This record gives sequence, structure tokens and C-alpha cells, in this order.
Amino acid sequence: MGEIIVASTVRDGEREFGIEISEPEQDAATRGWQCTYRVDGTRTRRVRGPDRLAALYAALIDVDSPAVLFALAQRRGEDGRRESPVGRRPGGDSAAHVPNAREFGPPLGARAVETAHGPVVVVLGRPRRDPNRTHTCLCPFRIADRTEAFGHGFDDVRAVLSAIRSVSAILDVPRDWPSPVEPPPRSAARPEPRGSRHVLPPSDERITLP
Repeated sequence: MGEIIVASTVRDGEREFGIEISEPEQDAATRGWQCTYRVDGTRTRRVRGPDRLAALYAALIDVDSPAVLFALAQRRGEDGRRESPVGRRPGGDSAAHVPNAREFGPPLGARAVETAHGPVVVVLGRPRRDPNRTHTCLCPFRIADRTEAFGHGFDDVRAVLSAIRSVSAILDVPRDWPSPVEPPPRSAARPEPRGSRHVLPPSDERITLP
């Protein structure tokens, strides 16, 4: 795995599971993007997207699913394999490398979002722990270089998803806006049945009524 940009710890009763999501990378062959994540030291999984933000969003949705999360964690007991966590800071969250928690810091990704008033550029920043609230993480977001605010959550994953939902509410767009919308397939022209077309004769051959 590469640099960890999102990390969380999920509790299930007395058990805790660590989640790590790495920096998305572009595939040189396909030009698509892939994002690697790992649950509690199990073998890594990859999800893909057409761009950086879409790949990251696919990983976030995957790890936010309880069924996927705990199914992956159970595999550790089946094959006995466990890798040591990478790039985690004390407290279990990824480091955003910002001197001030209220600064925007390094971006996670950006997208030109189609709204009712035209496209608007949205940028998500990396999540970080709020130094003033021990159990709160922040994820900055910026809309069209004007609106700058923060999503909040008890860990990195929830803070980023909170920022995504906040953008959705502000711009009145679907919650899955980080995934690019593919244009609907063009329907093939339906062939006209034989004899349905009526070709008019040239104007000098048309019959006129008295």
C-alpha cells in the first residue's frame, strides 16, 4: 500500500477493526484510477474508478458497508495472515500534515459538479483530528473557491462522508456526486416499416384540386 490518506478504527462489541485507505493511483495501461484499502491488517483490496475522486469514493463506500467490513475482518482468522498497519499516526487516524486543523491542507480530490446553475468545482481536503474535540475528525471542503466548511465525524471515514453529504445538500445534487454520471446510451434509430414513407412527387407533378 502507498501513503495512507484515510484511516479509522471501528468497534464491534469488544473487537476493534482498523481501516486504512491509501492514496489513489493511476493505472498506466488503462489510464483509470485504483484505490487500495485494508481492514484490520488483512490482505489488501482494490476498487477502481474513472478518476482519482471516484476511486476514493468507491473505497469509502466499500469500507462503510458493515457486511463488507466484517466479512473482510473475519478472513484474518481463516488464513491467519495479518500485515502490520502502515502510515498510521497515534490515535488511529491518517496524518493530514497540516499545522492548523482549520487550514485546508492537501486535497483529497476535486470534481466539477453539474448543478441546476451550471458546473461548480468542489474540492475535498484530507481529514484530520480536531485538536479541540478529542472524538471528532474534520474534513474540509471548498465549493467554487467561495464556500469553505468542514464535515464532521468520529473518524476519518465518517468525516469525509459527512463532507460529501454537506456538498450534496448545499448544491442540491445527488449524494453520490463524486462518482461521474455516465451519459445515457444513445438509442438506435428504429427502422421504419416498408411502405411507411410517402415520398411526394416533384412540385410540377403534384395534383392540384380545382
